[in-house]
Amino acid sequence: MVVVDARGDTVVLPGPAERILSLVPSVTQMLDRMGAAHHLVGRTDYDTLTSIAHLPSVGGGLGPNLEIVRTLDPQVVITFAGESDLRTSRGLRALGIAEVAVRPDRLADIPPIVEILGLVTGRSEDSRTLAEEMTTELGRVRATVASLPPVRAAYLLGGSPPLAASPGTFISDLVELAGGRNVLQDLDGLYAPVSPEILRIRPIDVLLVGQGGHLDERITVGRRVAEIPSWVEVPGPHLGAAAWIVARALHPELAEKAP
Repeated sequence: MVVVDARGDTVVLPGPAERILSLVPSVTQMLDRMGAAHHLVGRTDYDTLTSIAHLPSVGGGLGPNLEIVRTLDPQVVITFAGESDLRTSRGLRALGIAEVAVRPDRLADIPPIVEILGLVTGRSEDSRTLAEEMTTELGRVRATVASLPPVRAAYLLGGSPPLAASPGTFISDLVELAGGRNVLQDLDGLYAPVSPEILRIRPIDVLLVGQGGHLDERITVGRRVAEIPSWVEVPGPHLGAAAWIVARALHPELAEKAP
């Protein structure tokens, strides 16, 4: 079984993996939705699914405890492709454990990840079903907002100064798909701090704020603010439902629309 991952690396597996460790919470949720959670041998501290709460934790998704990873004896570990945690990749190679790297930065990255999970687990039909469900629901949202005027928005994750989603993120893609226009087109990096002064002078119709993100009153005064559930910020199998939430926050007139 040959898998090409997000780094462009070719990973050869002898067959569908029976023992999997996912270090990416969104991937863990996808595996659960595909009916493959019973193949998971561990979890991270950031996995909140009750179905795997009994599994041992390896710590963070970045920089996990490799000694615990070794004792779990996974056939494959799914990691986040990035330069921030090269130690984990080196450690897995030293342990002789196969690694498949994914990088769910954009909406367009999600279907290929689901396809990879289908290959790794031998559940290609289940992965196709999941990908089709997400694509169909996102299409419904896009069609629903197509005739509505675009809403100027910024998605803030809280902090001081607050972190904002740049155009290079799946969150920004979600805002655009749901009928919004990200007014922070000039940000550097995926999520960048933005000063209250800059946010005050930007033409913003609605501030989308991650749940629990407390903002400076200088930013929010006189503006419509919509709190978004924190799970929307995870690019998991619930993307369709997340898109509806963002669409209704941007367009309150859609309150009665499905789901």
